[in-house]
This record gives sequence, structure tokens and C-alpha cells, in this order.
Amino acid sequence: MSEGMRTFGCGTADEIADAIAEIGPGALFRGQSREYFDDQARPHLSTSFNRQGCVPPLMLKWSHVAQAILTAFVKGYVGDSDLAVDQAILQHYGWRSFFLDASSNPAVAAWFAGHRYHTEPCGELIEDAFELPLMIRRERASYGAGEGDSVLYALSRQELRARNIQAVDLVEIMTASGQPRYLAQSAFMVGPLQAALPAEAIVARIIAPAALFRDYASRTDGMDAASLFPPPTADPVLAALLAMPWIRPSLAVIGDMGVFTRGLPLPEHHVETVRRTGAGTAYYARNWIANAVSDTIFQDTVFYLTEETFFHGGAPDDARMPYLSSLMRDHLSVAVEIDGLIRFPGALGYPSYGKGIYLERQPDNTILLSALNLKHSGLVPGEFGITRGIYYRVGDDRRWVPVEHLEQCRCGGVAIHAHHLVVAVHFEHALAEGRFRKVRTNLFADEDVDPLTDPLVRLDDFKPTAGDPGA
Repeated sequence: MSEGMRTFGCGTADEIADAIAEIGPGALFRGQSREYFDDQARPHLSTSFNRQGCVPPLMLKWSHVAQAILTAFVKGYVGDSDLAVDQAILQHYGWRSFFLDASSNPAVAAWFAGHRYHTEPCGELIEDAFELPLMIRRERASYGAGEGDSVLYALSRQELRARNIQAVDLVEIMTASGQPRYLAQSAFMVGPLQAALPAEAIVARIIAPAALFRDYASRTDGMDAASLFPPPTADPVLAALLAMPWIRPSLAVIGDMGVFTRGLPLPEHHVETVRRTGAGTAYYARNWIANAVSDTIFQDTVFYLTEETFFHGGAPDDARMPYLSSLMRDHLSVAVEIDGLIRFPGALGYPSYGKGIYLERQPDNTILLSALNLKHSGLVPGEFGITRGIYYRVGDDRRWVPVEHLEQCRCGGVAIHAHHLVVAVHFEHALAEGRFRKVRTNLFADEDVDPLTDPLVRLDDFKPTAGDPGA
């Protein structure tokens, strides 16, 4: 153990309470059903990334969705402004982060010390909004009563500050309504950590049977799974995560039915039986607008097909785009279409999704940059089109500068439009790397992308939106 770390062995819930009182105010607490040690017999507290590693495509997707959710639901939040709050969504809803979660409430930490976490896969046969059958697979999560000894750690905020380790109170991302999970748990994010938490930051450890931690936690109202993990009807962040489109991994089927998993893999604490889902739920199997544009307003648009991860991540603000600028001199319109659907938290319940970006050269040589959109209900893709966007002028140095335009979008969604430019920068890099191969006239595909539409997809309603496609 590190010098200065106190150990309390407790035989009653009252002794746990006394130990916490002796630690004093201001500490942060973390409860674990098991204790781990390093090679010097010191407590080893490591982040989920250190334990499980990083999966870059999913990390980028989770981060992008988390920022979109925070932008939609947290007043004053500026996307990509704070790593700790961005990763709070990842940490508390089932993915991985470079932070440890802790709580300012010792009862919360004691509840976690007294319970063991368990997950199991579950699946069921359901119908979509059109009564088409499919199979869904989910991951059910639960906490059961722990056995044997557990541990509750007390962390010193002063020691954390001395080591330039953040301890961020997640009340900073309180939503306008409802109660996200991290608020129910009085959560703090401790990090970022590239290795285990320095043992010097742990001022005390309380060892006691798991049953006694449960007893201590029960003395505080709201210390139960239903309260600490509010359902999506109460937790707007969870509701937004669960509204992300489902996907069919690796053309999975059972018989002639598709098998779908959540587009964002997350353990679910509230798994309710589903018989039929509404029009606002999408089950995505690979489909391409590019394969449905014959005899439409988009028939002369040059399409570039790529993976969904193309849409996620960041880019420099002042990037030069010589390859894309040259492409737009040669073609009137270009679309970058992803193999996936992008859900915007502000449009929950409405079956409209992002499918990529669209660029169009204007008579004054400015370039419109907008979203390529698709309506998609259940298993069925519907009308596709573009949105109003932002207009750019290409400078002599091949930087794109936004300009005022009579037809520009005035929705106020600054973050959304800024991200379209990020995707354009990703496209620039892919063009520079020569990643696209020609499939046919006006169609190119990224090297690992299948340009054929999944045979499972019903194309009856796959058509352009009526009227002005940019309206």
C-alpha cells in the first residue's frame, strides 16, 4: 500500500459509516465488487480502455454521437470542447473511456461495491412498422447481490489536482429535463489516465462484506437499480442512444429474416419485450441512393461510396482541399454516401437520417455543401434528397471559406453544418490517397465497400423527395 493510504476493515454497516465520516468531506468514492493490485501490492484502478483496449471505428462513432446528444440536450454545450464530459456518455452508457467513474455520494459507491455486474445476450422475433419480420439481438445488463468482501475507495481531490488529473463534476452536463444516469449516480469523471490511477490519489480503502455495503447503501433513498439506472422515459440521453438505427452485421440471417443488433452496442438495464416497432425505428441493411438515381434529378451526380466511419471523427479547421476543389471544377455535383444512417438527436421519432454529404457547384462558382438525407422506416428505405446547406468559396490556397448566400440554411445548427465540412476534409484525404475505384459511370467506391444493395432491402418506396430537393 502507498504511504498515507488508510485501510478500514469493517464488520458492520455502522462501521462503514464511521469510516466514511473519518475520511472527512470532499473525497470522491468508487466502489468495486473485487479488488485488483499491481506488482507492488498497491490498488490497481484502471480505465475501461486500459482493460479492454480501443476499437477505433466504434470509438469514433460513440464520440460523435455523444457530442451530438450533448449539443442537443445540454444548454451552452460546445461540441468537442471538453474530453471529460464528451467521454461521460461513453463511460456511463456502456462503452469505454480514458476516465474512471467515481461519485461524490458514498452511498452510490457502496451500492456498486455491494453488487456484481452481469450481462447476457438475448434475442427475439419482432415486426417492423410494416409488419415485416426480423430478429433483434440485445445485451441484457443487471446487477446481482455480490458475495464475499468488496472494497470502497476514497480519492483525494487535492492529490488528483497535484498530479494534473481532472475530477469533473458531471452536473456540468445537466439536461434541460429528465435525469440522465450520470446525475442519478452523482458522477465524477477522473482522468484522463494513460495508466492506472496513481496509488497516492487513494487516501483510504474500506474493506467489508458485500452484504454490509448493500446495507449501508440502503439507508439512503434511491439506492436501487431502478433509480441509479433511470429508464429511457426518464433519461433523455439513454432514449437518444436507444433511438440510433439498428444494423445487420455481416449479412446475418436466420432463415430468410435479417438479424439486427444495435448500431451502438450498449448493455441494456431495461429490456422490455418488443412485438412491433414504429415508423421511427430503422433497421438498416446496406442500401445505396446511388443505385436508385436513374431518371431522377440526381442522375448526373457523381457518387462516392464509403464506410460509415467516414462520417465520424474530426479534422483541422483550416484544411486545404486541392483534390476536392479540382473535382468540383470538373463536375457540377458530387455526393459522398456512407454505408449507414446518421441519426440526429434533435429529430428523434422522425424517420429522417443522414446518408452523407452533397456538393454542388453554383453559377457564381461558390459550392453548396449540404446533407444527403434518407427517410427510413423499419426495414424500408423511402424518399431521399438533400437539405439546405452552407455555401463556400474556394480560395487560391484551396481553403474553403463560408460565404453568405440567399439560399443558405438558417436552422442555427452550427455544429451539424460544421461537421459536413469535416466529412468533406475526410473525403479530401481519401481522394489524395487514391482510395476509390471506379464501379461504373458516375459511381466510385472505397476499396473495402460493396457497391451492391443488400438483397434483403425492399426498394418499393426508394425515390427522390418530391419538389425542391434543397428545400
